Amino acid sequence: MKAPPLKGLWYFKTAAELGGFKQAAEALFVTQAAVSQQIRLLEQQLGILLFERQTRKVMLTQQGHALLPYLHKAFGQVEMGLLTLKADPSPSTINLTVLPSFATCWLLPRLASFNKALPNYQLRIDPTEQLVDFHQDDIDIGIRFGLGDYPGLKSELLAEDELVIAYRPGLIDPSQPIRMQLSKLNFIYDEGRDNEKAWLALNQQLGLMGHTVSNLKIDNAALVQQATVAGQGFSLLRRRLVNQSLELGQLEIYPDFAWPCEYRYYLVAPERHFEWPKLKAFRNWLVAELRTSI
Repeated sequence: MKAPPLKGLWYFKTAAELGGFKQAAEALFVTQAAVSQQIRLLEQQLGILLFERQTRKVMLTQQGHALLPYLHKAFGQVEMGLLTLKADPSPSTINLTVLPSFATCWLLPRLASFNKALPNYQLRIDPTEQLVDFHQDDIDIGIRFGLGDYPGLKSELLAEDELVIAYRPGLIDPSQPIRMQLSKLNFIYDEGRDNEKAWLALNQQLGLMGHTVSNLKIDNAALVQQATVAGQGFSLLRRRLVNQSLELGQLEIYPDFAWPCEYRYYLVAPERHFEWPKLKAFRNWLVAELRTSI
C-alpha cells in the first residue's frame, strides 16, 4: 500500500486529539474545509472511515481509535529526532575555534577568570586562521576578526578595536618628536587588512613615506607582538591584544595615534548553538571581559 501523506496523518491526529475539525483548523491555522479535505483524502487512500460525521460534531470510528496511538508514537519519535539534532552533544565542554593571535594575547591570560566564573565548564581551544566547518569539525562556536559576513552562520558583534604604535619601553621617547625616532627604527609589518591602511595613515600624519619597511612581514599579530617585545622595532598592534604586555611593562604605546579597525570581533556559529546553556554562559563572560579590557 502506498504510504499515506504526512499532512493527512497530522491533520487526523490533531482533530482526534482536539475533538473536531473546527478545533483542529484553529490549532493548525488553516480552514475547517482544508482539515476536512485532508482527512477525507486519507480515508480514501486507507479505504476506511476514521470519523463518523454527524450534523454538529465528528466522532472517531473504531479504526480511528486504533490508529491514533500509533500516530502519537510515530510523531513523538520524529519530534525526538528533531530535538536530537538541536541538542548539545557535549554540554560541559566549550569547543572554541579562535584566531591564534587572539588566543595567545587575549584569551589565555584570562583563563583564571574563565575558571572562576564558569567552574562547571571545560574550555577546549582550537587556534586556527581558517573558519571551520561546523558540520564536520567538533566545534561549538568561534571568535573571528572580520566583517561579520559568514554565510550559513549567525554572527554576533562582540567588540571593536584600534591599531596603536607599540614598542619596547625606552625605545621611543613620547616627549620628543616621534618622526625622527621612528625613521631610525625598524617597522615590523603585520600583513593584516587594517594594518595596511593604518600604515598609510601613519605615513601621511608623520611624513614617513621614505621609511624602509622591515624585510620581515608576518601574517600573525601574536608573532609581531613577540618581535616587538623583543625590541626588534616598532609595530602597529591591536590595542586589545597588547593590554597584558602593557600591564606587565613589556610594551608601551605612543599616545597620539590610533587607527580604528574596519574589522571587528564576532562570535560565529550555527544559530541553534547560541541557544545552548554553556554558550550563553560563555558569551556573557566574554562580553564582560571585553568591556573591561580596553
